[in-house]
Amino acid sequence: MKLKEKSFPLHFSLNETTDFIKSTLEEKNWFEFEVIEVKLVFIPYYFFSFDAFYEEEEKKIVSETVYGSLALNGKTAELEEISVPEETELTQKIEDIPENIPFEEMKFHFDEKIELIAQIKTAAHLKTAKDNVIIHSLKKVLFPVWIIDFSLEENTFQFQLSGIDGEVISEQEIPERELGFWEITAETLNELKSPSSWVNYTTSIISDSANFVVKNTFSGNVFHNLIHNWKYQTFILLVILALILLWQYGFI
Repeated sequence: MKLKEKSFPLHFSLNETTDFIKSTLEEKNWFEFEVIEVKLVFIPYYFFSFDAFYEEEEKKIVSETVYGSLALNGKTAELEEISVPEETELTQKIEDIPENIPFEEMKFHFDEKIELIAQIKTAAHLKTAKDNVIIHSLKKVLFPVWIIDFSLEENTFQFQLSGIDGEVISEQEIPERELGFWEITAETLNELKSPSSWVNYTTSIISDSANFVVKNTFSGNVFHNLIHNWKYQTFILLVILALILLWQYGFI
């Protein structure tokens, strides 16, 4: 892939992007999802240095000077504090990208006025007059961003990840999926594959179950909870299952 402008190198790969989504969704109990589209977008960033000053209003005497570096996001037109890249770090060739992955080099529609925009934004950032800001050493560099659209059941979500280090730039809030009874049971059995974990795990379950049952027993809700409360039912069933398996493995 040959780019028109120089870019940060793409260090965060397509496979790492997929792995990130998978692990993120699994943390919220989503194990089945469908990737709708993956594309690579190169956002223009304008790195620049500035000199600015403050002056006393009445005497017009310079009272303070400021020097620094900033970057203007060519997509949002907002200032960001990103380190200016070294020329040797930049590239115009992105390798190891499948041909079916679309990519786009975004353009800033006010490219010819970028210095003026940077001057105005910096003045607002420093809270000084526009004419008190001097912009110099302006450099345009592309910033790679992975944009992934995927579906969970009937809903569509999107992640935007930095192509440099995989940092999340933007993400839609994903609801946590509630596990069903059989999924909880399977997860519990998987955790108990090692016999050495039985004693501590079973003791914890029995303790929690006893507290839960005693609390509801003395409140007069036992029969109601046995019929309607899934948590109550799950505790009771897990205790019975734990005792059966402990007996089978010879622990009791």
